[in-house]
Amino acid sequence: MNKTKKKIILAAIEQFNEHGLSTVRNQDIAKASEVSLSNFNYHFKTKQDLVYEVCDYMITVLQDKVYGNKVLMSAEGQSLEITRSYFEFEETFKFFYLDTYNILQSYPVLKEGFQDRLNEAILIIKNLNFLAVGRGSMKPEPADMPGLYEKLAQQIWINNHFWFAQMNIRGETGNTVLRGMESNFAILYPYLTEKGRAAHRKYIAELKKRGVEEE
Repeated sequence: MNKTKKKIILAAIEQFNEHGLSTVRNQDIAKASEVSLSNFNYHFKTKQDLVYEVCDYMITVLQDKVYGNKVLMSAEGQSLEITRSYFEFEETFKFFYLDTYNILQSYPVLKEGFQDRLNEAILIIKNLNFLAVGRGSMKPEPADMPGLYEKLAQQIWINNHFWFAQMNIRGETGNTVLRGMESNFAILYPYLTEKGRAAHRKYIAELKKRGVEEE
C-alpha cells in the first residue's frame, strides 16, 4: 500500500470514528488527509471502494495486533492479553463497533467475511477457555450441561464486540478498555477457579498501575 493511500485510509478511520461512517463525505476525508479530491478519486473511485479498503486494513490490524501470535495463546495469562488487545482494537475502529448492523446492511459484501471472522473469534475464545481449564484457572464444564462453554464463548463475544455500543447507549463514562476487561471478568467469574479469579484481579490491578485508569 502506497503512502498516500494509507494516509487516506487512516484519515477516513478518524473521520468515521468522530462523525459516523454514513455522514462522512469523500471530500471530508480528502480534506482531512490533506490530498486533493482528484487525488482521492484516483485511489478510491467511490466511497464503497474506500469502505472495503478500510475493512481490509482492519482485518490486517486484527490479525497482527490481536490474533497474530497464536503460539502464545497457550501461555499463562495470554487470554487476558488477547482480550485487552481486542478492546484496544475496537477503540481504534470504534465506528464499526458502534454501527455494525447498519454497516453490514449497507455493504452486504462485507457480511460473509464478517461471519467467518465472528466464528473464528468464538472458536478462539472457546479454545482459550478450555486451555484455562487445563491450567486450573477455570472449572471443568459441568457434565450435566454439555455445550455450556460453547454458549459461554458466544456470550463473551457478544459482550466484547458490542462493548462500545453498550457504553454509548447507557451513557457510561470511564476508560472503555479497563471497563471492558472488568465486564469480561464479571461474565467469567462463576466459571473461574480461585486461581483464575486471582489472575484476573492481578491483571486488572496491573492495568491500573500502568496508567489504564478510569477517567
